[in-house]
Amino acid sequence: MKLILCLLFLSSYTIADTHLLLIGGGKRPFEAIKAFSEIAGKDKADILIIPWASETTEGAEAVKTELSVHTKGSLKIIPHQLAPKDLEQLVLQIQKCSGIFFTGGDQNVLMTFIKEYQLASLLKKRFQDGVIFGGTSAGTAIMSNPMLTGIGDLSVLDGSKIELAEGLGLLPTSIIVDQHFIVRSRFNRLAGLILNRKAEIGIGVDEGTSLLIKGRDARVIGPTQVLIFKKASDNKLDLTVVQPGMTFIL
Repeated sequence: MKLILCLLFLSSYTIADTHLLLIGGGKRPFEAIKAFSEIAGKDKADILIIPWASETTEGAEAVKTELSVHTKGSLKIIPHQLAPKDLEQLVLQIQKCSGIFFTGGDQNVLMTFIKEYQLASLLKKRFQDGVIFGGTSAGTAIMSNPMLTGIGDLSVLDGSKIELAEGLGLLPTSIIVDQHFIVRSRFNRLAGLILNRKAEIGIGVDEGTSLLIKGRDARVIGPTQVLIFKKASDNKLDLTVVQPGMTFIL
């Protein structure tokens, strides 16, 4: 079943051949990881796993294990600290890779690394080139710009009390994404941002669930829903609940 939503992207956003996997945290859906691997080239895949949101590579090792079920291609975990020569090598790896996956932790720390290593422009270019990007938890949060930092009052519908920062911004600037959505009761946080016009559209992805976006086609993969918030003309919210397996057009 295909659900058509009136979600308008900015005209400057090139969507024809882009691929993005947003996982809400928690257990990663088997089918989502499989789809990521297939888009990356399956057994010819060259995938970089970036663990910078966390102090350890434990999450990255788990993602690598899960991806290895679906591909015999190259799976590399990128270290946190990079000497100039290592950074040069990473740039070359990004230029030829077919997939990049960001693990969870703290999205603010992750963005600090990306800025320190001056990789944002290159990552955006590779995304526009058709390389599939994926993330879970913090790795999902950075996909919008502005990005939710995780700091602020989640209990009231007041977007002014929610802290935002610069994200990587692979999603259009009209959209903001939130994760762990139903499990951590983040309805007010995202609704408040939309009501206060911090973004035009809010996408809430729950734990254990993902949203796979190919160009303008988006599909929910996982056991729970993805929620879409949009401000209505009467200063109320339009809420669309997208069930598992459903697709919609962005």
